[in-house]
Amino acid sequence: CSTTIRASDLVFFLHQARKGTSTMTINGDPKLITPGEVAKHDSENELKLITPEEVAKHDSENDCWMVMHKLVFNLPKQFLDDHPGGPDVVSCLAGKDATCDFEDIAHSDSARDWANKYIIGYMEGIDDDIKMAKRIPKTSELKSKPGGGGEGLMILLSVLVVGFAAVAYFVLKA
Repeated sequence: CSTTIRASDLVFFLHQARKGTSTMTINGDPKLITPGEVAKHDSENELKLITPEEVAKHDSENDCWMVMHKLVFNLPKQFLDDHPGGPDVVSCLAGKDATCDFEDIAHSDSARDWANKYIIGYMEGIDDDIKMAKRIPKTSELKSKPGGGGEGLMILLSVLVVGFAAVAYFVLKA
């Protein structure tokens, strides 16, 4: 079995390499990989530092990388096709940081677990806890972090809405 894949296609690569040797393309250079090397990679399971410039190169439905919480994901076509929102919802963020979009949707912990299978690296400035865990933080972990600022924003928004309603009431009454 000989398959040429990008270094980012780890899930497929590991599956193929366990069957025998595979060809893996790293920075455009093919490299023969043996099952022993795959086992070594499995045991090390280390993430690679990836630059924003490298992520930006992978910006299509057929080559979809994205960043969430400074973790870099390589999302294969099968993931895009299986995504409940459809492939376009994901691929429009290919090559970009999708953290805000991901969290705005309030993805479930099972959705986070599903995405974690596709982590291929991290970007500079990643939170040490996230880097060590090698996964997207669970919803409960995000809410428990101090200084999130979400509550303060909601209070401010509430005060503005009440203030606007009071002004509108008095202006319309006059």
